[in-house]
Amino acid sequence: MTHLPPALLATAAGEHSAADLLLRPDPGLWLWTLLVFLGVLFILWKWGWGMMLDALDRRDQSIRGSIEEARREREEAERLLAEHRALLEKTRRETAEMLATAQQEAAKERQRIVDEARAEYEKILARGREQVAQEAARARAELRREVADLVLLAASRLLRRTVDDAEHRRLAEEFVAELERYRGGDLPRA
Repeated sequence: MTHLPPALLATAAGEHSAADLLLRPDPGLWLWTLLVFLGVLFILWKWGWGMMLDALDRRDQSIRGSIEEARREREEAERLLAEHRALLEKTRRETAEMLATAQQEAAKERQRIVDEARAEYEKILARGREQVAQEAARARAELRREVADLVLLAASRLLRRTVDDAEHRRLAEEFVAELERYRGGDLPRA
């Protein structure tokens, strides 16, 4: 026996194949096919379409809800980003202001320290000048006494007479006073 497919064996035997049946119009088959189709259509319309449409509506609502929620979350994220940027900018401004204030305060403190040092310097300088002036006054007074003693000695040698200490002192003081009166100009001649 030869191994041929059953469709070819049936054709060879004179039977019609399934492909021939589909291509050849058969009104009985069409009628049953149409009745089964209409029955399935009626069952789907009566019980299936509602459930499918409800499922599609639920799915549509779910998708729309997800889209709306995503839009709200995006808007919230944008709002938070804007707040974050504003807060960051505010922080930068405050930091810059704080830095400027700190620099101003440091400059003021530096100026205050310089002013205090300058004032202390002026005080020390004034005290030094005062001490120099006092020392100069003491030195002048000492010089006057020595000049007076020298003048008395010179005068007593010139006069060759003896003058008591009180008279010597009075004459020396008069001489020194006269010297101070004529300090810048010519001295009077005797």
